[in-house]
Amino acid sequence: MPDCRRLWPNAFPSGSKHRMVFTFLAFEKGKLLLVKNEQGLVLAEYIKSSVGTQKADDALKTLLSQGWPLNSNDAAFDAERRCFGRYFDGKREDFDSIPIHLVLGTSYQHRVWEAARKIPYGRVASYKEIAVQLHSQGYRSVGQALNRNPLIILIPCHRVISADGGIGGFGAGLALKRYLLELENQNIRFSD
Repeated sequence: MPDCRRLWPNAFPSGSKHRMVFTFLAFEKGKLLLVKNEQGLVLAEYIKSSVGTQKADDALKTLLSQGWPLNSNDAAFDAERRCFGRYFDGKREDFDSIPIHLVLGTSYQHRVWEAARKIPYGRVASYKEIAVQLHSQGYRSVGQALNRNPLIILIPCHRVISADGGIGGFGAGLALKRYLLELENQNIRFSD
């Protein structure tokens, strides 16, 4: 994992253990709240609707309750801005250069998110395929874990669809899921 102090030397001043910084990143369909600590990005939440705002509020409250002070620092997110900029311009971007740090969620959710993160750009997988990969019968629990994904796009839960070819669900709304799949040039005919 990259040393985030080296990548972002001004983001975390000396002696700032357990500090997080945040910014907002606007794009065509809304904006993203980005939060990171010294180890990587911990939150990328879509904010457009009251649901997205509530999810972001809940995540921030959880981080604050765990003792993570938050400060605004737009300059600390240059790498993320470049990667998301390429992505939203329709260019292939796998976000491998952006370290992530899973501080939210359960161990089961982490396993689901790591499985989803392996779905390559331009591909999709079903909830069932992920459950089988995890040796689980809980297809719905996979969907529930993906709904709690704290790193939209970086953990590409939008690439997970129903086994019957239906679009499935998406915590940020089906319109955004379709937009992201179309952005990645997915030619999927959804059954719903």
